[in-house]
This record gives sequence, structure tokens and C-alpha cells, in this order.
Amino acid sequence: MPVALITGASSGIGEEFARQLAPTHDLVLVARDVAKLERLGEQLYDAHGTRVGVLAADVSTRAGREPVLARLSDRIHPIDLLVNNAGMGYSTGASRNPVDHEMYMLEVNAVAKVHFSLTAVQAMLARGKGGIINVSSICGIAPAWVDSLYGTSTATVLRHTEEMAYSKALRSSDVKIMALCPGDVATDFNRRAGIPDKTDWGWVDVQVLVRVALADLRKGKVVSIPTARYKFLSSLMKIFPNSWSKMYGYDLGAQPPEEARAGGRG
Repeated sequence: MPVALITGASSGIGEEFARQLAPTHDLVLVARDVAKLERLGEQLYDAHGTRVGVLAADVSTRAGREPVLARLSDRIHPIDLLVNNAGMGYSTGASRNPVDHEMYMLEVNAVAKVHFSLTAVQAMLARGKGGIINVSSICGIAPAWVDSLYGTSTATVLRHTEEMAYSKALRSSDVKIMALCPGDVATDFNRRAGIPDKTDWGWVDVQVLVRVALADLRKGKVVSIPTARYKFLSSLMKIFPNSWSKMYGYDLGAQPPEEARAGGRG
């Protein structure tokens, strides 16, 4: 049975990927909260007979990423699908947050994902097949979440994914790589980040998001933007100059001062 490795699998999008992949894949689940991963693994084994391995990892540091890098590089027990999902955000702006906090977010959201993605690409190219889903954000398409490195980090992941997907190395192989760019998803991410649970565009159901993402990967899409409303919004964001973001962007620096909180970590 093929094996999928999922980072940030203890909640939200990562957990839903695990649930939807369990009938067809064995799993390696990655997060800091091992107890949650083990409970999820027991549920998936009972429901589907899925073999589940658990890796505890803090992806914010090179040392913390080592167990995941080693597993992705394993040629004897290869990973067939990487779901590169672990991420986080803050409720307050970069102009107010400690610089170290913003750099921590950049490590988790961008450096770790690119590190895992490149490692998986090379291992999969050596085998001639494989798939990678890099979870980015619609905020990576244009400056929609301003006064924050969140958009910077997700834009890095999006651009990296596109540059690899259009390379001759991947185009001449059966290795697929795709960026998933959701909008507001009905998970615990916003609450944990201290961001108000409201949006003019409505929530995207996490089950729909994951189902569409997996279908888009099978189709060979390079960028997946689930739901018609976010496809429409992303089209407008590509058309309008980035300077217009000062009129439509969600400005974290304009929010009432409060202690910065991190959310969405797996």
C-alpha cells in the first residue's frame, strides 16, 4: 500500500487529509502533539486497518526537522505522497510583534515546507514517481493579509511549487507537485491565532477542501484553489495591481493591540 506523510496532522487540514487518505494509504503523521497523533492513528486503524506511524517534530528548527527529513529520504521504505501542511499565524501585525516571532513563523510556514518539499522531490525523482501537496494560501497570490509575514511565507511556498512543477526534471517524470491555496477554512486555525471567526466570503468546509485537493493532484494541477468563490477572488487578485491591497487587504497592524498569539501549528 502507498505511504503518505502528513505534517501538521494533529488537527485541521492535516487531520482531514489523514482521514481521507486512510482507506487507500498507510500513513506517517507528523506534529508536536504525539498523544493526539496516536489517538488519531488508533481511530484510523480501527476504521480502515491503516498502518500509522507517528513522528514528533518541531519543524521550526533544522534539528527539529531531521526526523522528517530522514523519513522522506528513506529509499527502502519510500514516501509516495507528502502533504506539507504544518503552519501557523499571528493575530497581530509584524510592525508590532517581536521580530523573533515573525522569523519563527517564516521558518515554520516557508523554510520547513521548502526543505521537506525539496527533499521529497529528490527522493521521488530517484524512484520516478510520487506526489507532493504544499499547503499555501490564497494570501500567497497577492498581499491580502498585510503587515504580516504570513503572506510572505505562503507566497514563498506557492512560487517554489510552481518553479519545481514547470521544471524539465518534473515535467519529464511521474512526480507531481501542487500548491493548495485555500481561503478561510472551517478549522481551529483562526481561533488559535486569535483571529475573529468571520469572513465576507464564508467558510470552506475542510472535507470539501481536501477532497478537491486530492482530485486536483490526480489531474496534475499545479495550483488548487477550492470553491468557485475563491477561484473568482484569486482571479481578481491576479488582475488588480498589488498596490490596491491597501484598500482590500486585511491589515493585522490595524487591529487593537494585544499579545501576539500563534495558531494552526501541527
